[in-house]
Amino acid sequence: MANNNGKFNIYEVNSLLFQIISYMSETERRKLQAALMAKARNGKDLSSLITSMSEAKRCELLKRLTNWYLSKQSELRGYSKYSELRGYPRKPFAIPAELSKNGFTFMCLTQNISNSGVFIQTDFSFHIDQQITMILSPPKIEKDITVSGRIVRVDSGGIGVKFDELIPDFPQISSQI
Repeated sequence: MANNNGKFNIYEVNSLLFQIISYMSETERRKLQAALMAKARNGKDLSSLITSMSEAKRCELLKRLTNWYLSKQSELRGYSKYSELRGYPRKPFAIPAELSKNGFTFMCLTQNISNSGVFIQTDFSFHIDQQITMILSPPKIEKDITVSGRIVRVDSGGIGVKFDELIPDFPQISSQI
């Protein structure tokens, strides 16, 4: 859904905003409407308030509502953090990782890993849905692990990568640290 820069177009932003708002209770929608009315000069209903916002403000609202929605879902499921909703729990795992992207190689360090993905600390520029290849070098393992994946998260601390295929021997690898 995102473009090559990892950004949504304004129609996608609007769609996602209203999708998240549809999950809100009536009370939560009224609170949001009151907060937006306090900042806006025109518009009476939630829809017109949102469509009168600048694109940048709508994107910021989408970020805030996405975080609200994820935390709400976590609470409903009894989880303290939405990161715990993963199908395969991650384990802290700091090892060297060599990333290959468009013919360039970057040396980084993993932060955590699971059978299905890894979070890699990096300052290099990557975007969501970008395909990368990684060479992971766990200690006490003779052979490096080469795996490909797709970037599913980008933040100031690094990138979250979902592996193209599960790493079946992850418990054996992670027990080596």
